[in-house]
Amino acid sequence: MPHEPSPAPRDLVIQMARLGDLVQTLPAIESLQEAYPERTLDVLCAAPLSSLLAGMRHIGRVIPWDGAQWRDWATGWPENPMATLQVMQQYLASLGDTTYERVYPLNQHERSHLMTQLFLSHSTREQEHDRMEARILPWAQHLRHVARERGANRVHLADAWCGMCGVLPRGQAPSCEPPPVELPQDLAEIGGRQGRWIAVVTGAGEADRCIPPPVWSQWIREFLAQAQDGQVVLIGSGTERETAQAILDSVPTLLHGRVWDATGRTNISQLMRVLQQCHWVIGADTGPLHLGTLAGARALGWYFSRARMHETGPYGEGHWVYQHASQARPQRWPIMESIALICGEQGRRATDWALWRSRMDRWGAYFDDGSGNEAVESSRADIWRACAPSLCESMAA
Repeated sequence: MPHEPSPAPRDLVIQMARLGDLVQTLPAIESLQEAYPERTLDVLCAAPLSSLLAGMRHIGRVIPWDGAQWRDWATGWPENPMATLQVMQQYLASLGDTTYERVYPLNQHERSHLMTQLFLSHSTREQEHDRMEARILPWAQHLRHVARERGANRVHLADAWCGMCGVLPRGQAPSCEPPPVELPQDLAEIGGRQGRWIAVVTGAGEADRCIPPPVWSQWIREFLAQAQDGQVVLIGSGTERETAQAILDSVPTLLHGRVWDATGRTNISQLMRVLQQCHWVIGADTGPLHLGTLAGARALGWYFSRARMHETGPYGEGHWVYQHASQARPQRWPIMESIALICGEQGRRATDWALWRSRMDRWGAYFDDGSGNEAVESSRADIWRACAPSLCESMAA
């Protein structure tokens, strides 16, 4: 794919993962923009998510990556390699002819490495490759260790991505004003009534992180019984329409006027608009939960299975997470405790669940259980010093 160097200095962030990861890449993007205001920053991301970044301030070009198409090409390669190669080359050419002096690949897999090599300027490729290795390798090794050991890591993934980009966290969460899009007519009234508006995320990206529909049904019934001004909005993808219907079917008909089903009926921009109208978003560790924090809602996460809030909890100040005590499937859910928290800010722990609140400091986001364990929190600074010593020296200076 022939490229011509861009006359203006431009950098590229590569984030090819799912919605939650893209949202949690925004702290690194904002830190890069703050550190290098004279440079234009472009982003390559999954095509279905490109609209999320289209309205972001100071982002130059958003390059959509069609991962589904590439999977189809990989499947068809053995049968017709020459024809497949031709359409792949045409696709790559359609991405444009801009090259970059600096590329920040945040996904450690072959597709990301391929895009890095395609978009790096030939004149800076060897030098930039060495810089990337020095910057990324310590963090990549740390993240692999965390994934393998599931230990006491306290560095949030969003902040580790800042380190991979060679910048420090800004110490504040990103926010975004949703674009002025129209909602389906029957959803346009969401947020229009007085009361507590709660967005309930009905599913998750992985089956083992999904909260069962009967649990959500009970939660909604209890919440609407306690909060007479409460309103609930069901959100999720099109694949979760049946889940949402199962939830609605078990909620008394008299309460249906206070439950709004937006599941599978909004694009990314519309979903942000819905979440902006809600005071809280509650769910498992999944993309819409993180999108809610970006739109200004407070988040309440139920983290279980392999989800750990220290790595992927809601980013920012004042969110809450119930973390299950083990990776085993929960037998009891923090239904009444989480309702009490939303209705009256009563931080009640639940059996088999620990309750944590999100905080921000100069190292980024962290979670506090009220124990005041300074030794645990100081480990974050130790990880930064080990993975990014030059950055830490510049901070001390």
